[in-house]
Amino acid sequence: MSKTSIGSLIPERPVRVEAARRTPRVAAMIVTWNRGWAADRVLRSLAGLEFPLSALDVIVVDNGSTDGTAALIEATWMPDRVVDNATASAERPAFVPAGRGGDDGAPRAGSADADGAGSVHPFGSLTLVRNAENLGGCGGFNTALAVADLIDRDGAVWLPRAAALDYVWFVDDDVEVPPGALSQLVRTAESDSTIGLVGSRTVDFDDRETTIETTIYFDFERGWMGPEPTATHRLAASHRQWAEGVGGTRGRLPFEGVREVDVVSACSLLARWSAVSRVGFWDRRFFIYCDDADWCLRVARAGYRVVCDLDAVVYHTHWLAKLTPTRGYYASRNLIWMIQKQFAGMALKRAMLRRLVALLRESRKAASHCRLFHAEIIRRSALDAVLGRGGKLDDEGPRPTTTLEAMDRAGVLRADAEVAVMCSHAESIRWADALRERVSAALVKLGRAGDGPRWTYVVRSTVEDPPGPEGLARAARIVFEPNRWSKLRAQWRYVRRPADAVVVFNQHNDFPMLRSRQNLHIDPRRGDQAQLEPDGLAVRARFVARWAATLARCVLFAARARRFAPQDRYG
Repeated sequence: MSKTSIGSLIPERPVRVEAARRTPRVAAMIVTWNRGWAADRVLRSLAGLEFPLSALDVIVVDNGSTDGTAALIEATWMPDRVVDNATASAERPAFVPAGRGGDDGAPRAGSADADGAGSVHPFGSLTLVRNAENLGGCGGFNTALAVADLIDRDGAVWLPRAAALDYVWFVDDDVEVPPGALSQLVRTAESDSTIGLVGSRTVDFDDRETTIETTIYFDFERGWMGPEPTATHRLAASHRQWAEGVGGTRGRLPFEGVREVDVVSACSLLARWSAVSRVGFWDRRFFIYCDDADWCLRVARAGYRVVCDLDAVVYHTHWLAKLTPTRGYYASRNLIWMIQKQFAGMALKRAMLRRLVALLRESRKAASHCRLFHAEIIRRSALDAVLGRGGKLDDEGPRPTTTLEAMDRAGVLRADAEVAVMCSHAESIRWADALRERVSAALVKLGRAGDGPRWTYVVRSTVEDPPGPEGLARAARIVFEPNRWSKLRAQWRYVRRPADAVVVFNQHNDFPMLRSRQNLHIDPRRGDQAQLEPDGLAVRARFVARWAATLARCVLFAARARRFAPQDRYG
């Protein structure tokens, strides 16, 4: 099929006729980091597609894994070619084919040209790129796009061109793709040449009946994203009629058809290659999060339609279930850069100031709620956005250790110590009970049964207190009402004598502890791991000084804000 001209979004009629006679060629791109098992599972999903696999080129980018991911993919799937990319910047690839001028100078065993031996994979081609560093999801997909560009242009002897490239398909390494997904995406894209991007409906990986994401719209007044468009959005009336007919945008509902949106997720995103060639690749600064959303808005600004195909399902874990302070940093920082691209003039200054101030308020609240390193990460997201500091965050907080080791370092494994546990909901009380059981069992095993601290649960009055495990004594309670004065009264005892340690689960705490010596952060999703951070008046005073300087810098930046104009295809 002849590609759509870069200067025109609407192909001439003969091109549409030719497209019907040939299977479009697609390059599927998978980026993985220390999850070889997940990448292998995705490849198995792709191998079961109903789409003609001879027309599917697969590019796997191993993002500097240290757990043998590349070796697993290579041994299991026997790629046609393995390419090393020793660069710290995806926009400056340094591709060197392994086995051809690479490490040993010989063809790769099991490749398509090694003594006539064929690959075990069923695809048109399979390329494994081994990045020397972790370039993030953004840099990984930019690496894959650069390889796809070589496939299309026949720009490398080691990467022969099979046919003109029609589409690229972004696929996360933690999804499962049903057999008909790609055929459905391509069918929708082929139905209208003005469609630049087609996304999938996302269904819960663990509950195949529940849809967790369909439509995503950008708020062009406040600079936010959500499942519902604003009242003034051009698609508001159409969306409202559709959502009322179906019953909503998520859940166990009968979704079908195609919806025009502003943003689709790159967990399964089909892009017209001519649109990619015109708009460019992903913004080099983003690392992870919002990079796909920013790109969708850029494609739409170029005149293409962005749609979600509700019949093209992909199974995925909701991104909120994977959210951590570090991931929140990327989402917050990158959203500010999205705003800088979408707004101009006074609207930009207002939107920028509103978002930066909201971030710093969130940071201040975290600091007063025994979440100091989280507060620092939030502050950094605002500061780094203002400074244009892209890439990976250089400080992700205290090094995780086992819970018992963290408590030992905190000096609370003694009978006269007190540990206060922040319990914002019933589930956190269950986590607290499980923590007490685990610590008690470990101390008994070590012959230190009498060294356990006193435990106090700080519980909001509206939280239903579940029954504790059998045989576990009930911990002391401090109950507070969800208002300022009750919170002040409830912690008066800690103003006089701070607890020896405060436990916070999942970086969530709605009790503003005025004094604390040390904070123990535990994420139940990560097993028996904890992060220990120092607290106290001096620590908080230093944070307040940094926070105030950042606020001043953000206000000044917002007052001078100008629309961001990318200088090359990586912006």
